[in-house]
Amino acid sequence: MGLFDKFKKKDKHSDKVLVIGLDGVPYCLIQDLTRKGRMPNLARLLQQGSAGNMESSMPPVSSVAWTTFMTGVNPAKHGIFGFMEKKDDSYDIYFPNATHVKSPAIWDMLGRTGKTTIAVNIPQTYPAREISGIIISGFISIDLEKAVTPSRLLPVLKEMDYRIDVNYQEAAEKKDEFFGDLFYTLKKRREAFLYLMEKEPWNLFIGVFTGTDRLQHYFWGDYADEHSAYHQQFLDYYTAIDKIIGEMLDRAGDETPLIILADHGFSLLKKEVFLNAWLKQKGFLKLKKDPPQSFGDIHPESTAFVLDPSRVYINMHSVPRTKYHDVCKQLTEGFLGLKDEETAAPLIRRVYTKEEIFSGPFMDKAPDLVLWSAPGYDLKGAISKNEILGTGKFTGMHTFDDAFLYIRQAPSLPAKPRICDVAPTILKYCGISIPEYMDGTPLV
Repeated sequence: MGLFDKFKKKDKHSDKVLVIGLDGVPYCLIQDLTRKGRMPNLARLLQQGSAGNMESSMPPVSSVAWTTFMTGVNPAKHGIFGFMEKKDDSYDIYFPNATHVKSPAIWDMLGRTGKTTIAVNIPQTYPAREISGIIISGFISIDLEKAVTPSRLLPVLKEMDYRIDVNYQEAAEKKDEFFGDLFYTLKKRREAFLYLMEKEPWNLFIGVFTGTDRLQHYFWGDYADEHSAYHQQFLDYYTAIDKIIGEMLDRAGDETPLIILADHGFSLLKKEVFLNAWLKQKGFLKLKKDPPQSFGDIHPESTAFVLDPSRVYINMHSVPRTKYHDVCKQLTEGFLGLKDEETAAPLIRRVYTKEEIFSGPFMDKAPDLVLWSAPGYDLKGAISKNEILGTGKFTGMHTFDDAFLYIRQAPSLPAKPRICDVAPTILKYCGISIPEYMDGTPLV
């Protein structure tokens, strides 16, 4: 048997595909933990397939990235640009949910061919809608009753005390309580994953762990500091996930195509950058009252404002169209000139125009500029801050270009795989034609 014969053998259409999501996990963390023996199942997998860094969505937030994963298209085609969106012709905001996703998901395409999907704990899938299979929504899900379809599964989930998410709001103040809830929620996630894999029919199973993101926002500093009192618990959590991955693999079988991915990466946070504070200082953003109670207090004569985490919107009611590009250039130069006064380090790595990263029927809803932060500087859209730099409860932050990606059947990965490439890869494994409108291309 030749070196790549095992990959050629598995290039056929598959009756089953297993996808495991690790929210916010960078490839460098997986490398570190497998090298140290903390994740033996993943260490074994890394010897069998291909792994590397994957580019997330821009901005790299879960609502955008997971929607891009499940649709294979960019935000201007699927309609989700962040956890919060601006209402048309208003500064008021709303929080988009699954009903605002405008592009078909991969389970819709599988369903049209008679194939069944089980999708558990994927962000931006609430409220759950009927599909050929099962959806148990992930973050943000308000009500379990509306997070599960079909509803016949509700009694089962309630009996096992299934948890949609860990209680992380006071993680920084109540660390021991947080870890207790983190491990308990993981235990219930395991029970649900294994129950559904064994008891329900499926052609595509997608199971996402989101506790990783919660843990890393508050405890990345404890991971970086081996002397921290919570360093070991950080490691133990990943070892527990690795054990569950092993159990899922046992049930799926060695011949089943396997993809493991993160929606974005993570790194140590140095400082938070409050972009609206800079806009206020430079006169681009004006307020009806200070401190503002909401984005509704933005003055209509404002030139621009920022929504989390790095989306700049220009007010076309106050900026003439003939001046639009001049304003974009002025803002870009200003953002790129921002520096940390203590270290002289730049805060912004790059500023994108919307045309550089978006394309599709919803370009009118896209931010005019999107900022990519320098390493360690977490961009924020808080409206009430007056200082540009600060620190908060988080010690870890999202990153764009180092999301973990692993494909067991791939002999290699391209230099820069993108999260939009995963959906067409899954469709190819399932023997389903890839729509021409998809932005991604198969990785196998």
